[in-house]
Amino acid sequence: MENKQFFHLCGNGTQSRNFITCEADFQAAFNLIGVCAANTDADVVSFSIEESHPHALLWGTETACLLFKDKYETQYRHFAAATRSKGFELVLDFELYPIGDDENYLKNVAIYTIIQPTKDGKPVMFYDYRWGTGSMYFRSKNYVPVWYFDRQGVIRESRLFSEFNKLEKRAIVHSQSLRIPNDWKICNGLIMPTNYIDPKIFESIYRTHNAFRVFAASSKSREEEMLRKMADYHGSSLDDLEARQLCGDISKQMFGTRDPRRLNSSQRITLAQQLRRLYKMSFRQLSTIIRVNEQDLRLYVKY
Repeated sequence: MENKQFFHLCGNGTQSRNFITCEADFQAAFNLIGVCAANTDADVVSFSIEESHPHALLWGTETACLLFKDKYETQYRHFAAATRSKGFELVLDFELYPIGDDENYLKNVAIYTIIQPTKDGKPVMFYDYRWGTGSMYFRSKNYVPVWYFDRQGVIRESRLFSEFNKLEKRAIVHSQSLRIPNDWKICNGLIMPTNYIDPKIFESIYRTHNAFRVFAASSKSREEEMLRKMADYHGSSLDDLEARQLCGDISKQMFGTRDPRRLNSSQRITLAQQLRRLYKMSFRQLSTIIRVNEQDLRLYVKY
């Protein structure tokens, strides 16, 4: 049985293109977090959405969190294909990083998933940011969630998902096949994160208001350490010809053939483990050259 752990879901902002191009994209990306939470066993702990990529902290088994990642990417691609003109280029490069047992690293990642809008220069504090959950943590019971305010600053009433008609429901979930519970609250067209996020999980990471305050003032050194760990886990994407040459060389040494297609599934996983250990190849590139599903690789290749 798989153990539950924390994972950091994010996108490679330098590789991604046209993730968010307008307000409707923000709303879809925001709502699809809730849709995927309702349709997987992964718990969303926190998130924020930037123009280039999302950040989220997930809690669950690796299988559940990988399923969340894949569903989110797939559903957003479907949304983009349905709403953008033909030929519009969309490049998504999402990754799922295990947090491990380092408590300080977890605290750095958790805060990183909600402070992005402020850190990246937007004129807004993270606890007022509409497209993230920074407003949910270490708050009194009397605060009004930011999503209840419309663009004129008027507080609107929420409605249950069951109260909407079929077309309205489709516009909320942006999916033909996935649904959310009928008793979930919707306001201003948004699926309320309060439906599926328990703030106590995030708060338990810091334990006290003061510890949260300290990490909210994220230092450059802590951020650099976190980014180094992410880069190390992500691995490197070599030139395709070089990667295939290295793959063939190692495959020949280990199994007597340069062609991974001649290997059984167990041998392919063993080959992937060796390539990952020696060359830190990215999971996406390993999946392509060895012809193994990327989700399976992430389950069995841990280096």
